[in-house]
Amino acid sequence: MEITDDILNCLLIAVQAIFIGFILFFERKDAGRKFSWMLIIFFLPGAGIFLYFMLSGHFFTKTRKMERIQRHIYSQIKPFINEQEQYFEKIKSRVKNKTLAEYSDIIKMNFSQAASNISYTTTIDEYTCGEDMFRALIGDLEAAEKSIFMEFFTFREDVIGKRIMEILCRKAKAGVEVKLLYDDFGSLLTRRKFFEKLDKAGGSSVPFFPIRMGLPLTVNFRNHRKNVIIDEKIGYMGGINVGDEYIAGLGKDPEKPWRDTHIRVTGSCVAAMLITFLVDYHSSAYGKKTLKSVKKAEAYFPIEKIQSLNKEILQNLKDDVPGDDIIPVQLLLSGPNDNHQHQIRDCMIRMIMNAKKSIYIQTPYFTPDESFFSALKIAAMAGRDVCVIVPLHWDKIYVKAAAFQFMRELMEYGVRFYAYPGFIHAKTLTIDEKLTTIGTTNIDTRSFELHFEMNMFFYDESFAKKNADIFRKDIEKSNQLQLEWFDSRFILRRTLWSFCKLFSPIM
Repeated sequence: MEITDDILNCLLIAVQAIFIGFILFFERKDAGRKFSWMLIIFFLPGAGIFLYFMLSGHFFTKTRKMERIQRHIYSQIKPFINEQEQYFEKIKSRVKNKTLAEYSDIIKMNFSQAASNISYTTTIDEYTCGEDMFRALIGDLEAAEKSIFMEFFTFREDVIGKRIMEILCRKAKAGVEVKLLYDDFGSLLTRRKFFEKLDKAGGSSVPFFPIRMGLPLTVNFRNHRKNVIIDEKIGYMGGINVGDEYIAGLGKDPEKPWRDTHIRVTGSCVAAMLITFLVDYHSSAYGKKTLKSVKKAEAYFPIEKIQSLNKEILQNLKDDVPGDDIIPVQLLLSGPNDNHQHQIRDCMIRMIMNAKKSIYIQTPYFTPDESFFSALKIAAMAGRDVCVIVPLHWDKIYVKAAAFQFMRELMEYGVRFYAYPGFIHAKTLTIDEKLTTIGTTNIDTRSFELHFEMNMFFYDESFAKKNADIFRKDIEKSNQLQLEWFDSRFILRRTLWSFCKLFSPIM
């Protein structure tokens, strides 16, 4: 018996050493994440390896279909992007939209690294509370005539969830094409029978990376996008999921209201949102209409429409972009299925490094990776006004502890932090009141590396000023956090913050 135990211990140590070596030499992760996982595997033999497979390793992400379809679609779009990039390079010095010209280096980076072309919004509505967003969304859903495509991280079976599901089922019965993609982990508390109502009505509901049956080896890779396309003309995206917590008076704790940011757009940018949905949906339709080949994928992607839209976009560029009634944008995606998975983070960092006066950030979580942390630190040291709004009431205690240490360190360099009363769930970044991004990406490693995210970047000074005004109004409601308060906390509490920060790359 003793010999057997010794053999098992030796095998476990050998496997443990192999995994630590693999992480150290072969994993394409930053040093912080590598160190965190090596600590876990070292102190939790066996269990640490299991957690690594389930929560970090890219072995079971099931993204090959998604990668294959995405590569095919990008191969179709790439000539349009190249054409647009070449033309923009010729005329960037004389475009009338000053923001477009000033940030041409960011645009060029997104052309080449994110395969993101310039498109336009003909109208844009911004919502800072759930009531207004859901009111507008319900109105557009009721008016839908051709198609409704939706993807959400969380879709709850509550008051607003039931209302929207009722509309989707009714529209499906009336012959409207209705497709719903929901993240299986984000909607874990919602019964499958609730989604099956849409299937019975003639629509289609699909879980993204199902984890409810068998070993949840894909639990760490979630679709965090919030993306709605109606009749291929109207698009909704931002931070709001389908749930009562976004509506005052309906959430579980009315004293801790949720504050979020969401947008409604029309114009050629909706085509990019549509492609995003189609790739996500058709590569996730397990057991239903999964696309097993590129040839089958071709039928679902409106390449001809994209060609006509590209001509329209090029014409707008040739007209020198008046900017009075349209806003130039770029839609960026990121996720573990992409070799260049940091497009959104990198574009945000480039924005921060381009800032000459101010940097305004809103985020519900603040555990930045080393590169993002350094960008904020350097900007503050260079005299930029760096302000970050975080929640007063956090929903994850361990993330709050880690965030406090990051905040404490950045405050030493002059970064200002404000605690918004309630839970701020908005994900926005505005620099110099000239350039703004709104989307689904939090300032944490999970969003930067593990989640499927989407952000829209708006090259319009008037829209950026509007968001700067919204930011200042939120500051008026918030309390500025003081470095003295952090430094005066009991040493054991500060030690806990530092300990949690060690594991922030895998939170």
